[in-house]
Amino acid sequence: MHFEQQVLIRAGADQVWTFLWEIEQLVACVPGCQEVKTLELQQRYEARVGEKVGPFRVEFPLLIEVLEAEAPKRIRARATGEERHLNSVLKIDLTASLQETEPGQTALDLAAEVEVLGKLGTLGLGVFRHKADQIFAAFANAIKARLDQAEPGSRP
Repeated sequence: MHFEQQVLIRAGADQVWTFLWEIEQLVACVPGCQEVKTLELQQRYEARVGEKVGPFRVEFPLLIEVLEAEAPKRIRARATGEERHLNSVLKIDLTASLQETEPGQTALDLAAEVEVLGKLGTLGLGVFRHKADQIFAAFANAIKARLDQAEPGSRP
């Protein structure tokens, strides 16, 4: 499944870039993210994400690896995890691209390739797709809201 979302943020690309690396603030924008742990700064993280997807309550412990980072333009990351109760695997390849459209305004483009394997993928793919689309949009809009509220040149 492929998801895309673009938000225009009233902040410069450097400020948006800095926010993307402030992991505690960033994960606060992820619906259902219950905890995050830094394994290797700007390289590897662990997170636990839980949500109700249709009739299922799912919780995925995720390993998140930064594959590429080109400041302040682009980050590529991969998250993988297994939901043991439903014997399902989640794989997400995420790209965040930043382009300053004018001074003090940045377009943040988020793109994700999501793969769900196992029972959840077989039984609930349509419902999962709808829920994932909602989560992805909420994530992008939460980042925008946090950064739009920050004073220009300050940290959120």
